Amino acid sequence: MDELNEFCARMLGDREAGAEVASAARDADGDDLVDQLGFALRACRERLGSGAVLGRAAPSTDGGLSGAVARELAAASARLPQRQREALALRELLRLSHEQVGAVIGIEATAVAPLLARSRLRLRAELRSAPLDGHDCPERERMLRTATLRQDREPVPTADDDWFIDHLGHCSGCGRAHAAMLEGSVCYRGWHPPAPSASTAA
Repeated sequence: MDELNEFCARMLGDREAGAEVASAARDADGDDLVDQLGFALRACRERLGSGAVLGRAAPSTDGGLSGAVARELAAASARLPQRQREALALRELLRLSHEQVGAVIGIEATAVAPLLARSRLRLRAELRSAPLDGHDCPERERMLRTATLRQDREPVPTADDDWFIDHLGHCSGCGRAHAAMLEGSVCYRGWHPPAPSASTAA
């Protein structure tokens, strides 16, 4: 898989347009993937901001189960806010660290965990055609941040790590949110790009 091409295709919903942006990013920013992604993301934002209509992330023509899953995930992703789509692709598709995700998007690294938590919850809600679970636990944001740091193998303060396990043991609402985040993440990672056709491969 060409990671830069796939990222641009998911941002624009069009493989041909994504390939154009990816090629320009390579020409402009050398061999560093994070620099290329930063250029590509800005170019994708400009295209979408100029009136381009976001497609459905280059739906697969595969008629089998994998194609159906790809189409469903593409449609759900297209309904997310722009920054959430960006964060999910950078982390779940490209496995960037939170520091790298922040550098590409243009936000502080500490803001990445809350953004990814919201992105995963929103994707799961879109896939299930269900409302977001807005339980009113006063520790919800701390739980979401800590869960995301743990899931992504980012540094977690010891106090938060110990608190997290205890909290999930008695807060059912946060337990459901944690499970929903994990489901959203697993679903996105299961979205594989379509295999090239025989004519393309030739």
